[in-house]
Order: sequence, then structure tokens, then C-alpha cells
Amino acid sequence: MRAAGIIKSNPVKLALALLGAGIVFFSQVKLDLLIKANRQGEMMYFPNAAVTKAAAFGYDNLAGDWIWLQTVQYYGQHSLTDREYIYLGHMFDILSVLAPDFKAAYNFGALLLAHDAGDVPAADRLMQKGMENNPEDWTLPFFRGFVHFVFSRNYREAGRWFTVSSRQPHAPEMPGRFAAVAMRKGKDLETSRALWVELLNKTGNKTEKIMAQFYIDKIDREMVIKQLQELSDTFHKQNKRRIASLKDLVLWGYIKRVPDDPLGGVFYWDQKTGKVYAKGGQKIN
Repeated sequence: MRAAGIIKSNPVKLALALLGAGIVFFSQVKLDLLIKANRQGEMMYFPNAAVTKAAAFGYDNLAGDWIWLQTVQYYGQHSLTDREYIYLGHMFDILSVLAPDFKAAYNFGALLLAHDAGDVPAADRLMQKGMENNPEDWTLPFFRGFVHFVFSRNYREAGRWFTVSSRQPHAPEMPGRFAAVAMRKGKDLETSRALWVELLNKTGNKTEKIMAQFYIDKIDREMVIKQLQELSDTFHKQNKRRIASLKDLVLWGYIKRVPDDPLGGVFYWDQKTGKVYAKGGQKIN
């Protein structure tokens, strides 16, 4: 009944819809033939995002469903054969235009691009599009950080996106923890500490507070070790000899006293390695 109504009331609209569906259908057929023939050089003729959207004549969801099926088929075919995914990013780009709020596609696509295709920059670009199309969603920047944490091992970049995620509306406390951990792993202790303090002050969960305070103290311990190491190295340069213990730094006026370990252990100087260490103190499971 609805189709009959469209034919009577707006035959031009129906014709355009059928034309759009036909273009999408034949695009899929063409892609199938190219995959089977393994003629990837001809994939340049596969419609780009603008052409596909125009051909859909407003039926973006329908076209998006077809592209999604094609993308899954393309990935499956190559995962079982040559494991080369040259046009995977292109296909997700089309999908991001036709279905901009399909958040799972961004996360899934970024994972495939980073893990299977080994193309972290392409994964990052896809996540950027997802964030632009869904600016208040916390999962997209979180997954963007995850890609950098796991695949590029750029921990500061990961921490950056985890932080963005943590400050989105309705974000849970988890992204804040990931941000703090990533920044510490990236050797940015000050930012990591600030993030743990932020979590400590924001959370109402007792276990979260205990964890946050532990990592604040752990970072403080690392900062003290770094400071004592720098002072012992300065002592060596200025006096042409190593200290016998950390007490020498007090006796020679470099510090007023040996600091307390925030975790309840003790700091000590190892003459064999020439390094400052901490031992004992609180642990967390």
C-alpha cells in the first residue's frame, strides 16, 4: 500500500530511489567480481563517499547497510587469503559518511585497520571522524586511546585521548584510570599524578579512592627517587667520589634529611649499581 502511494503521489521520487538502490547493488556486484578476480588495482573505480551518498538519494541507511555488508565480506575474503587490506580504510570512510552515528563501525574499523592492516594512522583518522560525528560520545576517544596504547605504544598520545574520554558527558571513571596509567607509562609523571588526584577527588567509590591514593604515592616515590639520584650524581661530579649512603647528602648539605617513602618503605643507595632504590612499603593487589 505504501509503495502504491509513492507511485501515485511521487513517481519521480520512486524512480530516483530505485536508481540509487540499483547503483548500490551494482557497486556490490562489481566489488564481488573484483575480489574474486583479485584485481585490486581496479578498486579505484569503487564509488567514493560523496558519489555513494549522492547515489543513495537520501536512503543513506539502506546504502550504509550494503556498504557494511560489503566491508565485512571484503575483510573476511582477505583474512582467509592474502591478508592484505588495501581498501579497508576506504570502505570505512564511505560508511562513516553514510552512517555517521554508527559508533560500533568506528571502533571495529579502527581495530581491523590497526591490528590486521597494520595501519595505525588510518585507524586514528577513522576515530577522528567518529569523534567529529559523535562529539559527546566517550567510547570513541577511549577506543582511540586504546589503539595508541596497544598498537603504536605511544602512551602519551593514548593518555591524551583517555583524558578526553574521561571528560565527556556520562563518562564512567574507567577512562580516567587509563589516562593516568598511560601517562605514567609514557614517563609523564606530573600529568599522571594530576589525573590520579582528579580521580581521587571525583570518585565516591572507596576502592577507587584507595587505588588512586596508592598510585599518587607510588608516583611520589618515583619522583623522590629521581630527585635523590640527580643529587647523588651532582655530588659525584662536584666531589669526584661517590656517596657512601644517602646520609652523605645530608652531611654535605644537599638535603636537610632523607625523605620518607610515601609508601612506607625506605630509600637506600646501592654502591654496586650507583643507583637510588626504594624497598618495602605498601603494595596493592
